[in-house]
Amino acid sequence: MKSNFNEQCITLSQIRLITNMRIFWRRLTIWTRIYIISRYLGIGTAEVAFERLYLENLDFGDMLRIHFSRSVSDMYSQLLNQFSIGLRELITALLQEDINTARQIIDQMLQNADQRAAFLASINPYFNETEWRNLLVTYLQDTVQEANLFAAQDYRMDIEYFDRLMDLSNTMGDVFAQALYDYITSGALNTDSLPPEGQMCVTYEEMNLIYDIRMFWFDLVNWVRALMLSKYIDVGNEDEVYARLQQVMDDFIRNLRQFFGETPGLNTLQQDLNAYIGLIDSLITAQIAGNTEEIDRITRLLYQNADDMAASISSINPFWDQDEWRTILNNLLRSTLDESTTFLTEDYARNLDIFSSLMYQA
Repeated sequence: MKSNFNEQCITLSQIRLITNMRIFWRRLTIWTRIYIISRYLGIGTAEVAFERLYLENLDFGDMLRIHFSRSVSDMYSQLLNQFSIGLRELITALLQEDINTARQIIDQMLQNADQRAAFLASINPYFNETEWRNLLVTYLQDTVQEANLFAAQDYRMDIEYFDRLMDLSNTMGDVFAQALYDYITSGALNTDSLPPEGQMCVTYEEMNLIYDIRMFWFDLVNWVRALMLSKYIDVGNEDEVYARLQQVMDDFIRNLRQFFGETPGLNTLQQDLNAYIGLIDSLITAQIAGNTEEIDRITRLLYQNADDMAASISSINPFWDQDEWRTILNNLLRSTLDESTTFLTEDYARNLDIFSSLMYQA
């Protein structure tokens, strides 16, 4: 972080700004990955996946419109879409083994990174052009490398590159939020919208802990989907994906312990979460085998698990309502069961709709 954020006092409005920026880059990374998979492995309709990616870019432009003019938001959305179009054309060239065209497209995508960095610096003096050029070029390089892994169907480094892209997404979100905050508080905009003096705040470390806890649900739906891909379509190493999903659970419990210490409710919640991923894994196996009796049995256990999890969560913190969490977890489970079924039936158009819904639920 740059010096202008007071790391000992991050206000709630600043937290929202940082979180929204981080989430945009995360969503962009996930939809880019889904599009790459659709092109190389034929999972779903590539045009539908690209449309989702296109809409993410438009949504980001709408966020910019809050602080800048409509023309600024439209221009940056166009630049973002040029990146997505470049990725589409690059994959087409590589599939056709047209290496010369692929190199030209990569050069154009590098130019797009330069243009985006320069444009950001032109609309806000707190955007550092060199810093953004380096971030965007790194993001491009890692995205192309991820595409190459799927092209070669070599998944040994897939989890590592995806984690790198997610970490980079967080960094870009922080840098973007910092510059926007500096711009807002510089007097360039109406200061009546600034948070009042004495507003409750937390440290930057506490904010990151809250963010990591919030993103657990985001990571959960993403890695459950990755498990489905590995089991239904053999995309990625099934054991490695399951281990990564287990790590998501362990990180969540460790973060909660920083707030609540060693409480019986947390130990029970950890058992419930481990049971959940085990049941999801068994459900997929049963669906692949067409064992309807086993599917029904596991489904009942999953709904019981959601009830148990709601009880465990509410026992940890009196501000977490058991009935509310039961509703949340049942909705999440229903969508996850539907997602698994659409993988089985290869109904990929509906599959993307369900996954989009899961991200909003998360």
